[in-house]
Amino acid sequence: MLSSVITSGAILAMLQVLPAVAMPTIANRDASPIPGYGIEELIWEVETTPGGPTVNIAGTVQDVYEQLEKVNPNFVSDFGLDDPDNSTSLAAPVESRAYYIEAIHCDYFEYATASAIREGIKYLNGVPGKPSNGPGPGNCGRVSCSYNSAIYWCNDNTYTKTLDAFGSISLAAQTLLDRCGSSGLWYAEVARGQIFMTDRWNVIVRKDKC
Repeated sequence: MLSSVITSGAILAMLQVLPAVAMPTIANRDASPIPGYGIEELIWEVETTPGGPTVNIAGTVQDVYEQLEKVNPNFVSDFGLDDPDNSTSLAAPVESRAYYIEAIHCDYFEYATASAIREGIKYLNGVPGKPSNGPGPGNCGRVSCSYNSAIYWCNDNTYTKTLDAFGSISLAAQTLLDRCGSSGLWYAEVARGQIFMTDRWNVIVRKDKC
């Protein structure tokens, strides 16, 4: 067992992923891009303005930003997401928590472009709220995808799993970049792999279509 610890900081509750309660079926497992895992499209419940109405957006964090910009072109500044020092009180801060790493596998999946994964990490770090994933084992949602490089978050518990922050997912992805990344003289930096936590959730970095 690895002794590393991943911690998530306090963030604000503007966005949240609604729990995906459907159990993955044999059919969607067979069609899944990740062998042995069922894939569900995450649904995000999003405030369009601080304290205002909410809309549901399906897809990745990039899809959320894109759709919100159409509904409210000023949403980034309205919520202070362009200011890392902003201390607006949309909600009480989320208490930090430590997640312990059980295993890391760097030889799984095709390589993703590291710069695209870093972009996804940046998006996730800007998303306040608590992510939830439906019962598993092997229930996954694609939380980020750009330039054919994806971050998946998977739940191996038999009940819905809720994390303290989206930062927990992004920190896991960053750990994969740090430990499973590689680069060379003639090609861009790349990374791939899967990181498992002791409380039975995991994060995947891999090449994907998007």
